Amino acid sequence: MQTKNFYEEKIFLKWTVGILTVITAVFLFLLFYQILAGPIGTNPAPNWFFLFMFLLFLGVMINFSRLTIRITPRYISVGYGIIKHSILWENVGDCYLDEASTIRYGGWGIRIAKIKGKWRLVYNVIGSPRIVLSLKRSRFKEFVFSTKNPEEVIKIAKERISIKK
Repeated sequence: MQTKNFYEEKIFLKWTVGILTVITAVFLFLLFYQILAGPIGTNPAPNWFFLFMFLLFLGVMINFSRLTIRITPRYISVGYGIIKHSILWENVGDCYLDEASTIRYGGWGIRIAKIKGKWRLVYNVIGSPRIVLSLKRSRFKEFVFSTKNPEEVIKIAKERISIKK
């Protein structure tokens, strides 16, 4: 049975894609250069290394190109590509805007941080506000994620939390 979404948001990470595209292209260039022109340097890496690095960075670029937030009547799911974290509403105690500095988390991506004595799992995007979900039962006491529409997400989350209490 398909669960209807209350809310869905996709944040495209153009800077991340740009940087990873350059790195991916460099490894592809090095692979072709070494195949066509000969070994690079006096102690060259094998061709499979450049191919592996190209494929690795291509996969990372595709996976981390966007952050997706999906809110349904039963749960909230936040993820980068195939790496997602879902939380049932019955496990959420509160929801509020994150006041911690972006620098505190150490950049974009998936992070683990201890803020005010509580462990947080963070799905972070530079330049976007973040929402904190206080969790009742979890390894982490709080789940934090970036969104372009914090007021709308908080409104929906508070409605779902009050229904599940």
